[in-house]
Amino acid sequence: MMMGIPDKTSDYLSPEYWNERFKTEEAYEWLGSYENFAPLIRDYLSESPGPPPQSVLVVGNGNSTMGQSVAQDARVAGGGPAACCITDISPVVVAKSRDRSRGGLSSSVSWAVCDMLRMPYRDSSFDLIVEKGAMDVLEVDGGRDPWNPNPLSLQRMHRWLSEAHRTLADSGVLISISFAQPHFRRLLYDAEGYTWIVETESYTTASAGGASDGRVADGGEEGSSSFWEYYVYYARKGGRSPLSRHQREGGAITEGCKEDCTHEILDSEDFLLHIGVDD
Repeated sequence: MMMGIPDKTSDYLSPEYWNERFKTEEAYEWLGSYENFAPLIRDYLSESPGPPPQSVLVVGNGNSTMGQSVAQDARVAGGGPAACCITDISPVVVAKSRDRSRGGLSSSVSWAVCDMLRMPYRDSSFDLIVEKGAMDVLEVDGGRDPWNPNPLSLQRMHRWLSEAHRTLADSGVLISISFAQPHFRRLLYDAEGYTWIVETESYTTASAGGASDGRVADGGEEGSSSFWEYYVYYARKGGRSPLSRHQREGGAITEGCKEDCTHEILDSEDFLLHIGVDD
C-alpha cells in the first residue's frame, strides 16, 4: 500500500509525512534499484587511488534496499567496513529497516535517525557518504523555474553539502544519485567554500509506463516501456574541480545553461520532485 501524493510538494520536507507514509509503505525505489547504478560506483571507487572506504554513511535511505546493498557490496564498502551506518529522518522507517535486516548483515552495520541538515557526526568521520534522491527532496519547493530558485531551497541544499563536506575525511567521497541535470546541480557543488573535485556519470532505467517501480504512469499503457536518465555525482574531497567557473552571488545562480534543459515527465512522484516545481 502506498500513501497518496500530498497536497503540497513542500510536505515532502516534513518528517511527519514520511513517518505516516512509512507506516504502510513497505518499499519504494526512487530513481531505480541499486543494481541500476552500482556498476558505475564500483568502477569509480576501484579506479580511485587509495584503499576501499572503511567508514560509510548512507543518508536518507527510506525504505529502499540501497543501504543494505551498499553495506554488502565488497567493491564499495571494503568487504566489511569498520562502520556502515544507514540513516533516515523517519524513526518509523529506521526501526522497520533495522528489524527487517536483523541477523542478515554484519555487526558493523548500524542504523540511526538522522537529519541530513544537522548530522550528529564529528568532522572527517566518513570515507564515503551515499544518498539517493534525498538531496532532490530538498528542492521540492524550488521556485518559479530552475533559473529563479527559491532562496530557502538553496540554503537547504548548501546546508546539506556543507554537512557532507564537513563529515567527509580527506580524500573521502560523496556519491549522490539524482535526476537533477549537471548544468543545475554542478552550480551547487562548484560553489566557493567546497574543496572537492566533482565528476558526473549517468544511467538509464526502463520500466512499464515510465514508473521506476514498475507501475504504469498516468496516461501510460500496460506493457509499454520508457527509459529515464538519472545522474551519479561523485565529489571527492581535497581539491577544486577544474571546471568550477560558475559564479554565485548571495546564494543565487548567476550563470549556466540558458536553453530549455528540463526533463521529460517522470513517474507521478519523481515529477513532483523535479527541480523548479513549486506549490
